[in-house]
Amino acid sequence: MGGGVSCPERMQELAGMTLIVSLLAALYMNLIIGIALAGTETGEFCPTCPDWTDLDGWLAKKEVYEKAQGIGQPVGSQSGKINSNVVASLKVDPSANGYPVNKLLTRATLIKKDQVILDVRDPQDYQSGHIPGARSLYWKDMQKGGILDPDLAIKALERAGVNGNESLLVYGGSDEGAAFVFWALGYLGQKDVSLLDGGADAAWSAGIKKDVSKTTSPESNYTARTVPWLLVTPVNLDRLLARSDIQILDARDYSDYGMSMISKAISLSAEMLYNDDSKIKDPATLNDLLSRRSLDEKGAQVVYGTPQAYRLFYSLKLMGYNVTLLEGDWWMKTKWVVSSVK
Repeated sequence: MGGGVSCPERMQELAGMTLIVSLLAALYMNLIIGIALAGTETGEFCPTCPDWTDLDGWLAKKEVYEKAQGIGQPVGSQSGKINSNVVASLKVDPSANGYPVNKLLTRATLIKKDQVILDVRDPQDYQSGHIPGARSLYWKDMQKGGILDPDLAIKALERAGVNGNESLLVYGGSDEGAAFVFWALGYLGQKDVSLLDGGADAAWSAGIKKDVSKTTSPESNYTARTVPWLLVTPVNLDRLLARSDIQILDARDYSDYGMSMISKAISLSAEMLYNDDSKIKDPATLNDLLSRRSLDEKGAQVVYGTPQAYRLFYSLKLMGYNVTLLEGDWWMKTKWVVSSVK
């Protein structure tokens, strides 16, 4: 036999090779099963790692993954934990006023007599017909260069005869005007402000007759008591982003979000929160949209991307979140800007 390999040694070598082949086969089968369960072509899908740059795509893959494993989570649940607000809201009629902070929203059929009504559309629209008793307060008269100017806002409020202790009902058209005024009034310290759901069109649809007479406004010496928390500034942005309980929400459409965004921002287009008639979506739908993005009710949210961010701000306040707003586009020149476009 010379230097040849003995039969026992050859048998051991073959047994070892068989074991290696078996292990490789098992590993391959696990990989194939993992790919099938993930519902992706690469097998890299992670069901607990949201892709905030393409959330809708990630959610679609997650749904395929869960179906493959027989997983079914109730609407609005996160990792098997159901938000109590979601359960409560699912039990209400979608047309009912079942929002967590429902005093911030008024139906056209439920306007209160003690509310001071502010029509924030342009003067021409106001003159062509407004809700009886409504006062004209054009929302752009409160701005300079497209952002809130507190001095101009106070003058506009005084012209409309508004006082700080009054209960206000704000309505507008199909633009962001009413939501802007809601946020601006909150920043200036007005405590009792509600929006008319659906704006002027909802009022006409509810049978409210248009009034073309000019409403006389009483004298006012408006005193602002600003709430600094409600406005993110270049001075406090770094400090806010350093906090672990802060979530950043981009209210613009997805294409703008992809081009430039604040680092770690979550895309939530304000348009997703409203119906075609400009009425806000029902509580269950909003809860689902917000819980899918893992918003933390115990933390705080920063919304940006004005003018769309005004509507997102209002929606989050209505749903009980602790939210602040970054106004304007100055953030694009900060160190926090990133892009998902490669």
